Amino acid sequence: MRIYSTGRAKKIVEENASLIDSICSSCCLPPAYLKAVLLMEIPQIDLKDVLADAVVKMNWLRYSLFHVYTPERHTRNPLRKFDSSTGYGQIFAGVAIEAILFAEERDIVEKGSFSAEKLSPQDPDSLRYVWKRLNSDKAFNLSCSALNIIHAACQMTGRVDFGSYNEREKKLIFSRYNGNVKHITAYGEEAYRHYIAM
Repeated sequence: MRIYSTGRAKKIVEENASLIDSICSSCCLPPAYLKAVLLMEIPQIDLKDVLADAVVKMNWLRYSLFHVYTPERHTRNPLRKFDSSTGYGQIFAGVAIEAILFAEERDIVEKGSFSAEKLSPQDPDSLRYVWKRLNSDKAFNLSCSALNIIHAACQMTGRVDFGSYNEREKKLIFSRYNGNVKHITAYGEEAYRHYIAM
């Protein structure tokens, strides 16, 4: 069961337009890219996402109390999830950390502007910090989503130059945002349609 309709997703994007524009301006991303991704992600949020977030919250609480960290990939137990796609951008903490590190390395954002501590996608304290912020801080979630689009652009085209991408490259960027792929997906095609409608 979906939480937001397509109409409600459009309203959310409209209501947050100034925040989106400000975030995109700070990292030189055309806002239409982030808006297109949000129009894809928000209507897909369903009860499974809510449950996954609840499991992750529970596991991070357990970690903070007992320092028990056994991620799902090591146990194959879905109740041991320590990361889930969360917030309007439906972004994983591990993915967000990689995007932040990429942006810092490329001087897209100032080093330390997302965390005073050095982040690592393998470090449970980094994952916990970033996931909790992604889940509870809309501006942080949207900022990380924007950085992930920029990271996806470099991964798929070998460059960060939003004024130069052709239609195929834009579809590849959107496809990469949604999954670890090297080809255009149905998601990329649909996100591109949202993009050109902006």
